[in-house]
Amino acid sequence: MHSKMPLLLATFLLVPCSLVRAQQPPQKKALDIYFLDTEGGQATLFVSPSGQSMLVDTGFPGNQGAPPAEANLPGVTRDADRIMAVLKLANVSVLDYVVISHYHADHAGNAAELSRRIPIRHFIDHGPYTVELQPGCNDAFLSYLAIREHAHAITAKPGDRIPIEGLDVQVVSSAGDVIKEPMAGTPGAGAPNPLCRDAKLKDQDPTPENFESVGIVVRYGNFRLVDLGDLTWNQEHALACPNNLIGAVTVFHTTRHGDPHSGAPQFMYAIHPRVAVMNNGERKGGSPEYWQTVHDPPGLEDFWQIHRSAAGGADHNSQEQFLANLNETDHGYYLKMSVRADGSFTMTNARNGFSKEYKARGKTQ
Repeated sequence: MHSKMPLLLATFLLVPCSLVRAQQPPQKKALDIYFLDTEGGQATLFVSPSGQSMLVDTGFPGNQGAPPAEANLPGVTRDADRIMAVLKLANVSVLDYVVISHYHADHAGNAAELSRRIPIRHFIDHGPYTVELQPGCNDAFLSYLAIREHAHAITAKPGDRIPIEGLDVQVVSSAGDVIKEPMAGTPGAGAPNPLCRDAKLKDQDPTPENFESVGIVVRYGNFRLVDLGDLTWNQEHALACPNNLIGAVTVFHTTRHGDPHSGAPQFMYAIHPRVAVMNNGERKGGSPEYWQTVHDPPGLEDFWQIHRSAAGGADHNSQEQFLANLNETDHGYYLKMSVRADGSFTMTNARNGFSKEYKARGKTQ
């Protein structure tokens, strides 16, 4: 009788442990964000914890914008191929939303091509028109307009929300307008901006489609990312002056690829991001002036770049581990951000596997 006691006791002790493990709450899935290399265009993929997907812009059509050695390769659809490869990697078989920020070729160029390759449920844009009607300037718009109604097309207005389960995605600019009220529940939103007193405005951007850009803020828990497409300096000013309408953000996706027609310092100080990501090319965007403006506000931890900027030189490029692509002969690498529900996130460079963890900071991040 006594010889059986240890076995019975061991069996009894094993049961509660297994029950404790079974009753632990499951870990929530991450919000995954892929910043793709479109050689100075934009294509940013969001895969929500619910599994829904949102692609912001589609890169250049065909092989446009490629270095001379690659520009005339037959049958090449460089950026569409890169987007499809990442969609496969992310297990995305349907694009729930495709946001077309504006109708320049480096943003809208592959909308038609992607619609032939993958189902698209919704297009979101600034409306079925372009303010650049010159032949050659409106090619991307015309190709997009031909397939726009194949999905449910939505004209965005500032203040609208894109209904992705598990995320709060708010439109803050569209068709030349920006939000007029501070974003609710956001640290710093509504606060007076002292830099506005001496802020300088610029002449209107010479490419007016940029003025129409759809800009969004994506929120997941305490994490916030702002992406304004190619919005102009003066519109950034309107979002920051006299009061800060956006508030503090975790990640700033740089405006207009790091071109000095954007990058108003009064806006940068208002949002004071922890991390910035620049969708530049080696010889497009990435200006030293813009790079420095992003670095100047306190609190920036890291500046990740899709490309090393030729103009930036040694003083205005981030360290090599933060650069997805180093030159125009070995390129096509993306940056991936995985965001957890507590606001912490990991950034990974597909070129070298370098990864960095960013701890949650709570509501003040």
